[in-house]
Amino acid sequence: MDSITKQNFEQSLETLFSEIARGKIKDGLLTPHNAGLTKFLLQQLMDHGTKKEDSVIKTLDTQLINVYPVATNEHFISISFTNRKTESNPVLQYIINLMATQTKDGFTFSVPLDYFTRYWKTEKIGDITYHFRRNLNRERAEKFNSKNAEIAKKLGLTPEKLSFYMTDNFQEISELLGFGYSISSNGKYRDGLGVVSKTIFAVMNHEDFSHDIFHYYSGKIHDRSVRNWVVEEGMAYSWGNAYYTKKDGEMAEQEELIKTLKKYLAQNGDVNLLLLFENHFWKDKSGIFEHLAPDFKVGRLISSVICDAVYEKHGMQGINKLLTLGAKPNQFDPFFKGVNNLMGINRNNFNERVHQLLENRK
Repeated sequence: MDSITKQNFEQSLETLFSEIARGKIKDGLLTPHNAGLTKFLLQQLMDHGTKKEDSVIKTLDTQLINVYPVATNEHFISISFTNRKTESNPVLQYIINLMATQTKDGFTFSVPLDYFTRYWKTEKIGDITYHFRRNLNRERAEKFNSKNAEIAKKLGLTPEKLSFYMTDNFQEISELLGFGYSISSNGKYRDGLGVVSKTIFAVMNHEDFSHDIFHYYSGKIHDRSVRNWVVEEGMAYSWGNAYYTKKDGEMAEQEELIKTLKKYLAQNGDVNLLLLFENHFWKDKSGIFEHLAPDFKVGRLISSVICDAVYEKHGMQGINKLLTLGAKPNQFDPFFKGVNNLMGINRNNFNERVHQLLENRK
């Protein structure tokens, strides 16, 4: 950089550091393309580790640790955030990678997504534009495009046009979005990410992201404060999928999981379905699906079967009643109140009624 460019760069960077510490990024600092994803990245950084008004980022030392040109008027930069409030050696918390683009007024910043994927292929399947390195499973992609349209229309919405990046694991997603290192996501690899700024990042390189598409569209019509997540997860298992891929790389569908659960119940006749539902909803230690993958949750599958029965009897009117039950005093109490009103299912008759619903499933 010449001296004037360098001065403008340093001023823009200092402003960025200041805005991050303040907890709010001005739009003028963001490169317009991918601005939504850049805001998401920086917000994750600013929000991590604190529920207080003052951002945790204020306690960190921030340093520019690398910068080099990659194109005309564009530089790749790396910023480190180190915990200085420690009695031992400083602890690295994050390394953030950004693209710095020169403008007439200084520099703007963005996630390095386009830079890292500049040699990837693209293909449009309906409303979904896929970005991938080598191959695309078109059958899966077409299935997801159909689910995207179907779920949106059931909820009374117009299907959205989305970008979908085929990523191998969560660590790759983090890198594409600018996290060169994040202490909060070390070891995390099975998850995908999205929908953020109309962009999806695949779960373990799978083209079907319909589980979270349900959550995305539901959030468009229902305020988060009234959404019941026992219902939400059940519906996402039913209309979407179980989110995680199986050990063979295929996505787990509701039908296969129901068959697995029925087989388990046939071999273990004394199972209390109510306890299975409530105790293995948020984390599953039942071991029922361990041969498929460790991530599936039997409580959510049971919720999906109940939600299916509500939809069959009451249609979208019944589903929307369930989705807006709220979460107070906890997620399960509103759920049982709702399904008791609509289906007569309650804690007292849960075992009998859910067994019956499962038996009715082929």
